[in-house]
Amino acid sequence: MATGLGSKLSAGVAEKDVERFDAAELSRRIAHIVPGVRERAAEAERLGRMPPETFAEMRDAKLFRIAQPPMFGGVGLDMDEVYQLGFELARVDPSTGWVAAFYALHGHQIGMFPRETQEEFWGPSYDTLMVTASAIVRAEFKEEGDCVRVNGEWDFASGLDQAEWVLVNRIVENGAQQLLIPRANFEVIDNWQVAGAKATGSKRVRVLDARVPPHHILDGAALANAKTFGRKLHPSRYYKLPTFIWMSYVITVVIMGAAQGMVDLFAEQAKKRREMTTGDLFVDRAANQIRIAEASAEVNAARQIMAADIKRFHEWTNAAYEPSMIERAEVRRNGAYCAKLAQQAAYRLFEVGGANSIYDKNPLQRFYRDISVMTHSIAVVWDPIAEQYARVLWNLPPKS
Repeated sequence: MATGLGSKLSAGVAEKDVERFDAAELSRRIAHIVPGVRERAAEAERLGRMPPETFAEMRDAKLFRIAQPPMFGGVGLDMDEVYQLGFELARVDPSTGWVAAFYALHGHQIGMFPRETQEEFWGPSYDTLMVTASAIVRAEFKEEGDCVRVNGEWDFASGLDQAEWVLVNRIVENGAQQLLIPRANFEVIDNWQVAGAKATGSKRVRVLDARVPPHHILDGAALANAKTFGRKLHPSRYYKLPTFIWMSYVITVVIMGAAQGMVDLFAEQAKKRREMTTGDLFVDRAANQIRIAEASAEVNAARQIMAADIKRFHEWTNAAYEPSMIERAEVRRNGAYCAKLAQQAAYRLFEVGGANSIYDKNPLQRFYRDISVMTHSIAVVWDPIAEQYARVLWNLPPKS
């Protein structure tokens, strides 16, 4: 049951609307918006971003706030429910699931910054959104006392059109940093002409003469070792875990949800098909029966692997346990392998999808293209992550 609650920040920050609800209410809200997301999926792809109607529905349902710190207008749920949001929406539109999950993730991520940054970020509205731009195209950094002057371009900023802030990466001598930059200091470059995942709107961001103060900078080591400000400020168990072991699952779970959606769609379409050469029912052929069985088993196996890792996350935080390097590498390996299983399921079904599956009007090809593109994310590409696991296993120096 949803309840309206009042909440007040520190002095000088206005009282705002807050709505808290549980996981059951989240499921109800997701189910309510799913038909509209499905209906507007083709439009989303044409627009190259989340349609305004979809965005408004999700914002008004507080779905982007589910993992946002309760101190700053969050719903009171956690990353477990972000995974659920990404999976269920990706079943009807992979790109919408991708962007929604990232908006919700980033609400949690802002909670890793110092409190003054969080108050500044959410001061205008609890619905303020941030996106990340992960790939450096070109970048110039100049130290100015404790601040950094930034100019440059970064790619793959999913959901950038609706964001008020962007988080960009910087490589430094002893690792990496993430720098938070407001809308006044960046512009959108529409270079997102791609084969799939078109509606994610993962465009290029150009940062123009941004002066980044120290409280807008996150150190990569703090993220890797769960030493961000969120650990002490907020109740989420995920602030107590090394960030990169659980964060990649936000991508993986969307790919898994898309693969489940493809299984659902294929199974429904198969009932109406006949073999072109024989006229026999498509569903009566053993080879087709084996395909759907294998694909559904692959998605189910991926879901079980992920569920086991989430259970481990809970156990680790309950015991205040710091996972070893091999345990971290195992989780990263598992996340990439789940994406690989989902990709295999998608390929397996599309191969026998029939000639009609290649038409734009058939959503089967959109699911296939979206999954193909999403599995190119560096967070889930199998070979380097598998290599990293083996290096840790055999006591070789890690490369990341």
